[in-house]
Amino acid sequence: MLGRFINFLLVIPHTSYLKSVGSYGDITSVFAIMAFMNVVLTYGMETTYFYFIRSGKDAKTVFANGQKSLLASTLLFAAMAYLLAPAIAPTIGFSGHVDYLYACLIFLVFDTLSALPFARLRHEEKPIKYAFVKLFNIGINVSLNLYFLIQTPEVLSHLSQVNLILLANAIASFASFLVLSPLAFDIAVPFEWTLLKSMLKYAWPLIFVGLAGIVNETLDRTLLKVMLSDEEGSYQNGIYGAFYKLTMVMTMFVQAYRFAAEPLFFKQADNHQSKENYANIMYWFIGVCLMIFLMCMFYIEPLAHLFIRNPDYFKDSRGLYVVPILLLANLFLGIYYNLSIWYRFTNKTKTGALVAISGALITIVGNWICIPLFGFVACAWITLLVYAGMCIAAYYLGQQHYHVPYQVKSYLINIGLAIVIWLGIDHYLPNGLSPLIKELLHILGILLLLGAIWIHRPKVKIH
Repeated sequence: MLGRFINFLLVIPHTSYLKSVGSYGDITSVFAIMAFMNVVLTYGMETTYFYFIRSGKDAKTVFANGQKSLLASTLLFAAMAYLLAPAIAPTIGFSGHVDYLYACLIFLVFDTLSALPFARLRHEEKPIKYAFVKLFNIGINVSLNLYFLIQTPEVLSHLSQVNLILLANAIASFASFLVLSPLAFDIAVPFEWTLLKSMLKYAWPLIFVGLAGIVNETLDRTLLKVMLSDEEGSYQNGIYGAFYKLTMVMTMFVQAYRFAAEPLFFKQADNHQSKENYANIMYWFIGVCLMIFLMCMFYIEPLAHLFIRNPDYFKDSRGLYVVPILLLANLFLGIYYNLSIWYRFTNKTKTGALVAISGALITIVGNWICIPLFGFVACAWITLLVYAGMCIAAYYLGQQHYHVPYQVKSYLINIGLAIVIWLGIDHYLPNGLSPLIKELLHILGILLLLGAIWIHRPKVKIH
């Protein structure tokens, strides 16, 4: 979380030093494409690694076969992408900027080859080393971003600001791969085609799960640029991307939780109390997310002005409007991660893929219809509705195949209470309240939510 928070702080120099809101929109679009490609290139191999170790396979053998597969597919992709980059750039809205794709390619290659070594560190419960490498990566990335934007070296002065930022990410990715290289090349184990074939059979539906997930998370920022005129698309992407960053506190917690929870869930799968543990973990996860939501919304305006220094971003009032919607969307995304454990445990990845693909199709159709009418506000609402719908589908399917005694009523009461507290204090009380009274009401609201979370705490028993 600390590393992601440091990375999040880049919103300050990016919005301050980039020459236009549209340039930040281009950055947002490029990173959305990279997130999409990262899912394709790793093709579910991290979750597959955890699953096969849990199934009793030798950990080193599973790792070596998975890493060899990733190494071969990544190098093949790199060669093809390098040759096709000049033809691809215009089709994704970057005509005349093939150099963007080359920088992205460096990042994608080394990020993909680092994925399984990071998963191995998680499985082996080495959080200090894991955190060190992540922080090392982010430290280099942030330092280079600041150096390139504030004091561009003469040798790189011919590059655009967008390209300099992409170059910083590529160098950071390469540096962290070098640190992980002893693990990445720890593959001196005989190749087992039968094992790899079984791993790929388990993994291929996860590709669609990952792609559908990344469509839900990032496609809106790509479509904004494609479906609106060049200037308007980049502008709206810049506003949306900047204010989306303000939800990063929630995103950081959800991602950190996911990295820690996935190997833990697999390790506890055969524990007779595992289902009770999953239900309890879900409750406290939602409780923490709701506290994050409430504190972010009580102080969203000063936080926004603290991190986004350029007044051009506040000319469109819709920027602040989408923040609570996106915070709740990330909450439901985290709930979906918890609910989706059933198809990973029961080897029903195809069913899980259908849920994710259905959400992705709704995202595509909804954005295609609504972006021309409502711009990025439509993106935010569709994201929230899709994640909430995926949670409902995952819950009902999961209870049929892998029953977990979730306290759904308690979850919904706490979520509803958090929203009512925020709206009641910040939107329905008189505007003339003194800052001191408003601050006391904020503290009272936080204590009220804490009290409700404690009162409804789990008392789960499995029958």
